[in-house]
Amino acid sequence: MASTITLAQIVNSSRVYKELEPVKQAGGFTQEPALTIANDVMQKILAQTLNWKWNRAYIPPFLTVALQQDYVTNVTNLGWLEQAWRIDINNNTNPNAPKPLFAMEAVRDLEQTAYQASPFNISYIPNSLAFMGQWQPNYTIQCGYGVAQTPVSFIQQFIDANGNILFINSAACGITFNSPGFSGTPISLTGYNPYGTTGSVQPSAPAGSPAGTQVNDGTVTWTVADPTGYAMRVAPLPAFSGIVWQIIPVYQMKPPNLTSLQNTIAPIPDELGYLFREGFMAMCYEHAGSRLAASKYAKWEEAIYIALRAGDRERDSATMYPSESILGGNPYNNGLPFGPAWPFQFYPG
Repeated sequence: MASTITLAQIVNSSRVYKELEPVKQAGGFTQEPALTIANDVMQKILAQTLNWKWNRAYIPPFLTVALQQDYVTNVTNLGWLEQAWRIDINNNTNPNAPKPLFAMEAVRDLEQTAYQASPFNISYIPNSLAFMGQWQPNYTIQCGYGVAQTPVSFIQQFIDANGNILFINSAACGITFNSPGFSGTPISLTGYNPYGTTGSVQPSAPAGSPAGTQVNDGTVTWTVADPTGYAMRVAPLPAFSGIVWQIIPVYQMKPPNLTSLQNTIAPIPDELGYLFREGFMAMCYEHAGSRLAASKYAKWEEAIYIALRAGDRERDSATMYPSESILGGNPYNNGLPFGPAWPFQFYPG
């Protein structure tokens, strides 16, 4: 459920404490320092170490392109990646069974690589740092959905003459969470319609075009990416003439910027509103220079971790794998570290 608790309600609950009078009189508590304190509280509760389930979101699923490592998106509120999984979306061995699915490991950084295999690591970088391709005229861009192997294609994102990042949205191929391919319903491997054929003149959007703007290029439709958004980087490279993977990353959202006392404390749910109130009070004591500030803050931090540890009642599905032999070293010498996301031998399955 969406939060219904507003900052004004939080502020009003603090008015009964006389020791906070010095804070309340600063600006009359109309906006400041209440907004500053509230934003500090929000950022603390949504810190990276706290993986709240109610703060999770999905990156829109995308299809891998052979030899393309970076995939720009219009997601701008990404705080950190939790995990991802890849689906053998075109596997039609058993039409009545779910598609083969494999976990991917979210890591902090991935360098560019030339090694080709099934991608098992994922990280994120700003769109502006993503590797771009070169547009080609009169070129038919095939969709990887519904085909036996990855079709040949150039990297499906480039920077136009006006500095916009243009990319092909996988949704144009008919692939979504509710699509037949995702649900396991039988699909045809005779090939879906291609994304289209490019025109003879390189397309461009007006400078500074908003994210999501569509640009026609022959029969191909390009989408403008937000320059402040984030791209997904996978490793190893999706193999040339290999499997087409649908990748679904999961992330924690950035703390929102509270700009008015009429804002709610979303995404924090109402049942955890007490955490926000306790934090707001603790920081008010700190602003007032109260000797109680340290104890109030410590009590609040304890309440946060107690709330987070409530999830410890749920069984974790994580599994441990040895990263190397007792004697040390990787006996296969293939440059791929063994770990939870790659518990395999020399060649990927």
